[in-house]
Amino acid sequence: MKTGVLTKTEIMTSLHESLRKLEELVWTCDEATLDESFGEGKWSIKQIVGHLYDTEEVWSERIEQAISNEHTLFASYDPEIYVKGRAYETYTAQEVSALIERLKESRNKTLQRLEKDTWDFSGLHPEEGMMTVQILAETIALHEIHHLDQIKAIMSMRASSDR
Repeated sequence: MKTGVLTKTEIMTSLHESLRKLEELVWTCDEATLDESFGEGKWSIKQIVGHLYDTEEVWSERIEQAISNEHTLFASYDPEIYVKGRAYETYTAQEVSALIERLKESRNKTLQRLEKDTWDFSGLHPEEGMMTVQILAETIALHEIHHLDQIKAIMSMRASSDR
């Protein structure tokens, strides 16, 4: 994912708006739609929501680490292990909604950290090298845009097959 394309204002706007959009999309889904994916071995909408929660958890911690201990080494993270281990595919619609609420609570804390002048603090990513708080936050924003588009495409595919 190419970073360095969003301004600080665009990052903050995206981080504010993406969870509202996620919530709106999920509200329109019934249980069967939440279980839909692009096919065998691909994540369902439930699993994508879980993955977004995991990402917020890991990347917001990285932001906190960079702010509190500049140049810290971030722990590795395997999204597949998180999604499988947390069994998001078994979640009910109500549990998915509760997960989004927890995601929003975490996001509010992340946004508070970003409101301070912390954009230039940095940490060391295992694969990407040195990453500033701005790049960490932009990565979250771009990642969410990608997965929101994925959810919309799955919903569109489902709607087309229902016709």
